[in-house]
Amino acid sequence: MLLTINMNDRIIDLILAMKSKCLEKEETIRQEFGLSPAEYRGITAMSSDEPCNCNRLSQKMGLSVSRGSRVIEKLVRNKYVVCEVAQSDKRNMILKLAPKGARIKKKIDSMLNDCEQVIESKLSNTEIKNTLKIFQKLGDCF
Repeated sequence: MLLTINMNDRIIDLILAMKSKCLEKEETIRQEFGLSPAEYRGITAMSSDEPCNCNRLSQKMGLSVSRGSRVIEKLVRNKYVVCEVAQSDKRNMILKLAPKGARIKKKIDSMLNDCEQVIESKLSNTEIKNTLKIFQKLGDCF
């Protein structure tokens, strides 16, 4: 899908067109690994080398704690994540990517880096810096 821009386009329409392209890429990646949207969101929100607790992961996924807990349970059930009891507080669960989840995260990160390189190959350094500034400014609007 080619994105053509003319001066009559609304900014929001262009943002939605870009979102659509990104969602297509995400769908392709999810299908390759057989992940649900929730599993994809959970795996990509986790750090490969830094454990986190359930509240923090829910926050990183943009979910309520109760919805995040259900996603985390599914990640654990499907062996993407391991859950351990924190030594300092037995009520606190520490989450880490399981080997299966870490392998998938590494592949997803590689695929996303490839996409990033394609984008960067079509833009100058100045255009990249300006694009980043614009996206940051747009994010601040909401």
